Amino acid sequence: MGPEATAEFYKRILKLCQIEHGAVQDKDYPQVAIYSMAPKGSDESGIANRKLLLTEFIDGIIRLTVSGCDFVVLPCNTAHTFLDELKTHVKIPLISMTEKTVERIKRSGVRTIGLLSSEDSYKEEVYAAALKKAGIKLIAPSEKEKKRVTDVILHAMGGKIVKEDKNVLISAIRKMKVEGAEAVIIGCTELSLVLKAEESPIKAYDTLDILAEETLKEAY
Repeated sequence: MGPEATAEFYKRILKLCQIEHGAVQDKDYPQVAIYSMAPKGSDESGIANRKLLLTEFIDGIIRLTVSGCDFVVLPCNTAHTFLDELKTHVKIPLISMTEKTVERIKRSGVRTIGLLSSEDSYKEEVYAAALKKAGIKLIAPSEKEKKRVTDVILHAMGGKIVKEDKNVLISAIRKMKVEGAEAVIIGCTELSLVLKAEESPIKAYDTLDILAEETLKEAY
């Protein structure tokens, strides 16, 4: 789900293998099976048919299980809306990108965090509950800015990123900083294609990077 972000996710895994594990030859890399969903249960607005989308996720994870995978990762933050339900339907571990991200934020001592994500991730409170439990205050962009961020996500999904897209994200982050955000979560993997963590006006937690790192911890 999210072909552009999935392709970038795999590239980051390969780069980490080379940097941290000295991977050169094919045998140096972990075996990876990728199932790129073409879901009918979602559209440009996000989750269009929850029941159908859940069924599609379960089917995808079963396909990966049958292929011999030891664990599964979902390089899509919005998909983590279904994580608890998916865990009851599958037999292999699912690594949670959202949980791993919140764990890192908590360890860092950040008490107030901004969030850039899809509109559905805000609605479904993909991060809100975990952050609240960790005692971390969440700051979100205005409704107008959320719509602008959605446009950026769509540009990234279609491979049509423009210079202004990065400016939209930086502007939203700066406004959240004024409201008290000490750091920001890049909480949509398509946004990771537009803005690098080091380009953020404040410390940024790139969820795509975090998931890649946690994946290799499990794989090696």
